[in-house]
Amino acid sequence: MSYWGKNAIDNDFAFDGIGSYIYFIKERMFEEMDAVIEKSHPEQSMIASLQCIRLLAEEFPKCVSVSFGRSEFEETKAAFEKWYDAVYKKIPAKYREAVLEAANTEFALFEERVLIKKNG
Repeated sequence: MSYWGKNAIDNDFAFDGIGSYIYFIKERMFEEMDAVIEKSHPEQSMIASLQCIRLLAEEFPKCVSVSFGRSEFEETKAAFEKWYDAVYKKIPAKYREAVLEAANTEFALFEERVLIKKNG
């Protein structure tokens, strides 16, 4: 890469900047993940963070591939399942299945649009 390019992301500075944002989202997501699991808080920030990373990956795939790969995805998915099992009864009944369905949809989108695309 160089300093100049046709697109904003075609230079080292922009690449590093986007990579820093992704790294920040990932680190914050893992910190919050640990806290919500430990304290059984019924909130959904990890799925929102994963969605942010996916949206960035769709526009800047090379930036995401540096900081977030299959192992981080699997760790997030396992943490969500652990969290959901722990807080299931704290989630209002009318939202329980919807929360799980939305998370599973996000996991599928992330796998399809980021991980498979990256490896394909």
